[in-house]
This record gives sequence, structure tokens and C-alpha cells, in this order.
Amino acid sequence: MKSFKIAAAAIGAAAAIFASGVSAQSGGVLLPITITNASGNVADMGLAADGNPNTIWNSGGAAPQWIDIDLGSERVFSILRMLPAQSPAGMTSHRVYGRNTAGQWFELGFSSESTADNRWIEFHNLKEIPIRTIVLQTAQSPSAVAWREFQVFDGGDLAEGCFANQYGAGWAIYATTTHSGCPTTDKTLYRFRDVRNQRQGTKILTCSTFGLDNWKIVNYGPSGGRCTSYQFDEITLMEKK
Repeated sequence: MKSFKIAAAAIGAAAAIFASGVSAQSGGVLLPITITNASGNVADMGLAADGNPNTIWNSGGAAPQWIDIDLGSERVFSILRMLPAQSPAGMTSHRVYGRNTAGQWFELGFSSESTADNRWIEFHNLKEIPIRTIVLQTAQSPSAVAWREFQVFDGGDLAEGCFANQYGAGWAIYATTTHSGCPTTDKTLYRFRDVRNQRQGTKILTCSTFGLDNWKIVNYGPSGGRCTSYQFDEITLMEKK
């Protein structure tokens, strides 16, 4: 069995994959976003989501700083793209949280890497949790914390069903549980995620690779009980081709 270091984090607390310098021209569905709060220079916070990378929100101070990105409604998101305004370049660390309309907080992931001005970085969300607001916290940076632009890609709808084939190709089974209302002998309830319209390079976790022909396997490992209806109780990390 291959090692799968990300599986435990994905099922427990934080789960994330970051990639730098990735092109935006790879499909997917962009969500309309607004900036609703920030730790400093609130008057200019909307500049980080105005579609213009030449305008900048600058917190006016060193890390730690934070900014709230409103998705407009509760959604699962797949990718948060971030374009920093940073001089000098150097090691930065960021934490990504989600908040739903009821005010509940979820830790989604973290990053520690070398970043540079006007170079996109990406956060791949592996949590199937609908949230209304992304809270991006910069914990460490060699410069004042500032952002040129954000982009957020839709992660697809969630659904449930009592049969593994209840939804067609392009629906990933991301978890299973038991439910007395299911008519099957094993009473398995399947949790589905629609991943048909994901951007190239998107990462997902799935209990089964069936129907995911446009995705490639990155790694797999124990699911920690997340995929108990399957023989080996494994979860697979996949990437959109």
C-alpha cells in the first residue's frame, strides 16, 4: 500500500495542498466574491476582489493580518487563488479557515512557502464543508501583508443517497455512513460530490474512482473509517486532468 500522508489531516483537522505560479486558464467555475472585513485599511479592502491585479489592499502592517472573502452563499469551494503584493520575496505562512452562516468555524488548511510579488499561489480545499466566508490569515511574511487579487472556484454540489450508483459519472463518493432509512441490507448511506465542472489540477478525496475518468490517482491510503462500505476502507487523492 502506498503511503498517504494527507489522508489523516483531511479527515481530521487541516487539509490543504498549495501550488505556486499556476495558470488561471484551466476551466472551472469562478464564484462571485466580495471582501467583507479585514484587519487593517478597511476602506480599500474591496481592491483585493475587484478583478484588477494592479489595485492592492494593503493591511498597512506586518503579520499577523487577516481578510474575509465572502462567497455570497454557503458553498463548497475547491481552489482559492491568491495574488500577493509582496516586497521583498520570502517565506510566508498562511492559515485558511471557513465560517458558515451560523457562525461556526472550520480549519481548512495552512501553508508555509517562499512567495513573491505578483505570483499566484493556490490553496486546494479538501474539506467537503459548505461555508459562506473564507478567512485568510497571514501569520508570517517578510513584508507588510497585502493582496492584489483573489479568485475562488466552486467545488460542486453535495448530495446523499442509499445506492452507490445513484448519481452518474462525475459524482465522487467522498464518505459513507449507515442510515436506518436506507432500504439496502447494509443500510449504507453514500455521500456524493458533483465534480464534473472542476478546474484542471483540482484535488479531491474519494472512496471510489468509479466514474471519474477525467481524473488521475495521486495517492491513496487508509480512510480512518470514512469509506467503511469499501473492502479496504481506503480513500484516494485524485487530480483533475
